[in-house]
Order: sequence, then structure tokens, then C-alpha cells
Amino acid sequence: MCLSDVMEYYSGRIWSEDPFIGYIGIEDGILKEMGSGDPPEAPVRTGEISAAIIDGHTHIGDAGLVLDRRYSLEELVAPPNGLKHRYLQSTPKEDIVRDMRDYAGALCGPVTHFIDFREGGVEGVRMLRSASDKAVILGRPTSPEFDPNEVDDILDISDGLGISSISDMPLSYIESLADAAHRKGKIFAIHASERIREDIETVLSLEPDFIVHMCESTDADMRRCADADVPVVVCATSNLYFGKVPPIARFVESGVTLSIGTDNAMLCPPDIFREASVFSKVANEQGCPSDVPYRALFTGGCKCLITRSRIGFNIGSPMLPCVSGHI
Repeated sequence: MCLSDVMEYYSGRIWSEDPFIGYIGIEDGILKEMGSGDPPEAPVRTGEISAAIIDGHTHIGDAGLVLDRRYSLEELVAPPNGLKHRYLQSTPKEDIVRDMRDYAGALCGPVTHFIDFREGGVEGVRMLRSASDKAVILGRPTSPEFDPNEVDDILDISDGLGISSISDMPLSYIESLADAAHRKGKIFAIHASERIREDIETVLSLEPDFIVHMCESTDADMRRCADADVPVVVCATSNLYFGKVPPIARFVESGVTLSIGTDNAMLCPPDIFREASVFSKVANEQGCPSDVPYRALFTGGCKCLITRSRIGFNIGSPMLPCVSGHI
């Protein structure tokens, strides 16, 4: 970030809501200028320029889990007895916090924020909060039935709630969680149609801010998400590990806003550009336009946040531009 009184210019493709070729000028860490064409002076950097890079979906609590073989989706992550959940229950808290801190530190080089589905109730939220100030934390209750006190305590210290799926929990419980998050103006997000197709009308009735995966969704499901303006986070490395191919081209054809997530830390290194490269490879194989990975990386993540109105190229606002080359 420019912290002097000298204007520094960055030029290239500006990933605003309507991307264009141009430049931005930053002085003393504040966005002062933005325009199309060439900058008034030689730029300090050129490339793909975004206001923020958001990792749209993580589970960094399992960063310390080393897999001894290949696991199915159910064996590894299905609650409550998947290997990941047993690991989180049996591992000392200080070890989990240390591993989360190390993983988040590596991830947050280029990443502005990461949106984490944090297991473990109130304590789980506190652990991640102590490990990273870049985490957008979506907590998850531990009670087998809806406990309004526990949920309020989670929402008081988190950014919202991140739920497994409608197949893993009673719908009445999930509806109560969604209502609680909405009442407090917090994020509510959920996995959907990762392993099997799940009813999209039920999912959308929860009014999620975004949905994760949707690998097994139909074209009609995708169009409903597009119509409802609900973004979908694609986690290509994780999907491919479990034998799923994210239907990126169909998402694009349906008009769905896409974001990119690294998902489980035990499966994916802390590198959003590596994840974007995997996304890009799948997208290219499916015949997607060349700008699709860039849109997902540079603009999609911001649309997953209910604070997105404050993330962008706003003249007079603090700015640490994210400048990168080709994915």
C-alpha cells in the first residue's frame, strides 16, 4: 500500500462490477483517482486489479489433519462421525489454533478475507478469532436441538452461521438458525447438492446469502439461484478429490454468480491462486469464456458478503489493491 503523499498508479483490467481497462491512483493508502485508458504517470504495477480477493469458503479447523489414505465424502466430512469431526473433537484446542494460525497466515498473503464455516459452537468461533483477524467466521452450534441461547451467543461474536446441508440436520432446526441469523443481520450460508441433489426450493426458502458446491444441481436449480441472486461458491479441488466435477459452464449459462473457495485445509494448500488455476482448468475444459475465472476470483467473493457495499473501488476510501497476473 502506498503510505506516502506521492500518488502511485496501478493499471490494467479493473475488476469493478463492470470491468474495464484503466487505472487507479492511490495516495497515502487512499483511492484518489480511477479512470479508463492509460494513467497520467507510469504505473508502479500492471495486471489484473481488484479491490479485494475473498476466499469464499474454507474449513481451516482441519489444517492439522494429515490423511493416511483416500476417503469418501461421507467418511471424511459427514457430521457427526466423519474423520474430520472426530479429529476436531480429539485434538487439543491449542494445536488446532496453532494450525489455523499458520494456515491463515499463508492464505492471507493475497487473500483479503476468507469465509470460514467454523465448527465447535461458541468456543470454535473464539478459537478462530484468536488465530486470524482476516476470517469472516460463520459459526455452527453444537447442540443437537435448537438452543436459542447458544445461537445468540454464537451470533454475538461471529459474522453469521454456516450450516452443513438440509440432508444433515432437521429442517426445522435449520429454519430456526436461518431466522436467527437474519434477525441479527448476519450472514447465513449453507452447503447444498454436494453429494446428492437437494431440493433447491427448500434451500432458497432459508434465504441464504450464498450456497456452497451445488455439484449435483439441475439446470433448473441453477436458474433458480440466478433468479434469486444467490451466489454459489465452487471448491474445485475438493470436489475433484471426491470424484465430483463442478459444473462451471452450466452455472455460467444459467447466470449464476460464482466465487472460488479452497474448502477443507486438509485437502487444499493455502493458495487461492492455485485453487483459481484448478477452477480455470475445469472451466476451460467445459468451454467457458476466458473471463469466468477472473470474475469468480475478483468479484464473486465480495458478492457473498453482506458487507459487500463497502468492498469496492470507492474514491476516498482506504485501498490496498490486489494486483495479479494470469490465472
